[in-house]
Amino acid sequence: GLRLAGISFPVIVEIDPVRGTSLRPNAEVLWMEEGNAMVKINSEGLHDRERSKIKPDNTFRIAVLGDSQVEARQVPIEANLVSILEKNLRDCEPIKNSKENIEVLNFGVSDYGTAQELLTLRNFVWDYSPDMIVLGFLSANDIRNNSRTLDGADYRPYFVYKQGELILDNSFLDSPGYIIRNKGVFKFAYEALYYSRVLQLLKEVIDAF
Repeated sequence: GLRLAGISFPVIVEIDPVRGTSLRPNAEVLWMEEGNAMVKINSEGLHDRERSKIKPDNTFRIAVLGDSQVEARQVPIEANLVSILEKNLRDCEPIKNSKENIEVLNFGVSDYGTAQELLTLRNFVWDYSPDMIVLGFLSANDIRNNSRTLDGADYRPYFVYKQGELILDNSFLDSPGYIIRNKGVFKFAYEALYYSRVLQLLKEVIDAF
């Protein structure tokens, strides 16, 4: 009945030992919060079409990092800012005349802070050989997300600045919240949430209270 009514509250994130959370590869769900769109995550866990890690010849690649503003699961892939940026750059006369191909890749993940985006860059983005990196910074919450004191989330890594260097604080791996979510029964529950509309609705009710 929920499927026929188009009611869906999917969970498309999974536990990630490097960044705390990441998008579920190959997820395909109906997203109804702040929009209404079919969300398709590619095989590498990007809200983007399939991309080859091997950069094609005569191609200029731009990697865009950010949070929900960049990931944009509220709209179809072709309507998000990364896809529009790619199209507009390809249509620019100087680029069209140069016959150089432009690719803009979407590495945005909702709820990420800059620390998680830096770890994404270090551990995943460089595999795609980008020529330019663009960082989306949302002042509404990114400052808070970069501070354990301000943010208080136990499921994400942070960086601290000591003696002129950024030092990774990944103590989230030892936090009770992360350990519990990484246990078999909770992994099974997240898997069930992906498929079951009834469990999704139950989770929404519990969260509301």
